Amino acid sequence: MERGMTADQVLKALWRRKVLVGAIVLAVFAVGAAIVLVQPNVYEATAVVRVQPQRPGEEMVQRTVSELAEQRLLTVRQELMSRPVLQKAIEEMNLYPDIVSEKGIEAAIVRMRKDITVRVEGETAFELVYASTDPNVAAQVANRLPQLFAEETLKSRQTQAARATKLFEDEITALSATVTGWEKKIAQFKVAHIGELPEQLEMNMRGLERVGALLQTKSEELRVAEARRSDLARARNAADSEAGRLEAAESGLTRDLVSARSSWTADHPEVKRLDQELSTMTAKRKDAEGRQWAERQERTRVTSLIAAIQKDIEELHQQAKSYQERLDRTPKWAHELGVLQRDYEIARTKYQSVVSRRVEAELAQELELRGAEDLFHVVSPASVPALAARPDRMSGLLIALLVALGLGLLTGVVLEMRDDSIRDTQELRDRLPLPVLAVVPNMQGKVEKRVLMPATGARNVVPPNSTDSTLN
Repeated sequence: MERGMTADQVLKALWRRKVLVGAIVLAVFAVGAAIVLVQPNVYEATAVVRVQPQRPGEEMVQRTVSELAEQRLLTVRQELMSRPVLQKAIEEMNLYPDIVSEKGIEAAIVRMRKDITVRVEGETAFELVYASTDPNVAAQVANRLPQLFAEETLKSRQTQAARATKLFEDEITALSATVTGWEKKIAQFKVAHIGELPEQLEMNMRGLERVGALLQTKSEELRVAEARRSDLARARNAADSEAGRLEAAESGLTRDLVSARSSWTADHPEVKRLDQELSTMTAKRKDAEGRQWAERQERTRVTSLIAAIQKDIEELHQQAKSYQERLDRTPKWAHELGVLQRDYEIARTKYQSVVSRRVEAELAQELELRGAEDLFHVVSPASVPALAARPDRMSGLLIALLVALGLGLLTGVVLEMRDDSIRDTQELRDRLPLPVLAVVPNMQGKVEKRVLMPATGARNVVPPNSTDSTLN
C-alpha cells in the first residue's frame, strides 16, 4: 500500500536501492547523451532586408496600388512562407530532395516553413533566418529568399497597377459610348426644336422687336398710301369733270367752226378765232386727259402699294406670331434640354475624370516598373556560418543528466512507497494497533547488547536503537 514518506525515509530508501537507482541514472543518461551527440549540426544564416520608401513617386502621381511597400512588413512572414515563394526556392535550389521524392512538394514546403524565421526590425526592415545542416545552403537560401519575395511583391504590385489601368480603359470605353449617346440625343433634340432653344431666346426676342418695328413702319406707310389713295379718289372726280367740260367745250367749238366755215372763208377773222380757240381747247383737253391717265396710273400704283403693304403687314404679323410662339415654348424646351445637358455633363465629367485617372494609372504603372530594382535593398547579406547554431550539446547533456537523476529518484521513491515491509518499531506501532511482546536484536556481526524489559508500566517501550524484526 502507498504511504507518505519523510525526507529521511526517502534517503534511506534510495540508499537501500542505490544499485538500482544508479543503474537507471546511468542508463537514462547514456541514452540522452547518445541522442544529443548524434543530433546533426544545424547552421543558421541571417539576411537583413530594407524596404525603400517610394515617396517621390507618390508626390508626382496618385498611385493605383494603395498599399505601400513598407506596409507589407506587417505580413512579410506570411508572404515569405507562401507557397509560390517557397516552391520556387525549392525547385530552383533543389532543396529537400528526399522529402520531395518521397512525400511530394507539399511536405517539403511544410518542412521549409519550419526552417525559416522572420523578424521585423523597425518600420522598414526585416530579418530572415534560414536553418540548414549545410552552412553553404543556409547562406544561399537566406540570400535568395528575399530576392524571391521581392520578385513576387513586385509582380503583385505590377499586376495590380496593370489591372487598375485595364479597369480604367474598360470604364473609358463604356463612358465614351454613354457620352456619345447623350451627344446624339442632344443633337437630335436641338434639330427637332431649332429656333425654340434657350440659346436662341435672345435672337427670337430681337426678331420680335425687329418685326414690331417693321410693323410700325409698314403701318405708317399704309396710312400714307391710304391717304394718297383718298386724295387720288377725290382728284379723280374733279379730273373727270374737267376733262368732260373741256371735251364738251371742244365739241361746241368744233360745231361753231364748222358752221363758220360754211358761212365764211378760211381767212375770215371769225373762222381764225374759232380755229385758234379750238386748237387751244384741244390742247387743254389732251392735257386734262393726260393728267387723268396719270392719276389713274397713280391710283393703280397706290392700290398695288397698299395691297403689298397689307401683305407685308400680314406676313410680319405671322412672323411676330411665330416668334411669340417660339418664346412661349422656349421655357418648356429649356427644361427638357437642361435635363439632357445635366445628364450629359455628369457623364462627360465622369469620363474626363476616368481619363485623367487612366493617365495617372499608366504613369503609376511606369513608376512601378522603373522603381522595381530599388524597392528592396539587402542591408546585410547572409554569410556562410562558421559555427553551428544548434544543438547546444552541453545544455543537452546537462538536461539528460537532470532527467536521468529525476527518473532514478522517482523510481526509488515509487518502489519504496509500494513496498509493504515493516522495518522499525515506530512503523510497527503506527501500522499495527497491537502491543509489542518482544524485540529480537539484529546480530549481524555486532556486539550483543542485552536489554532488560521493565516489569511494569513500560512493556510496550522498545529501545530506540533496535532495528530488529518483531513477532506478534
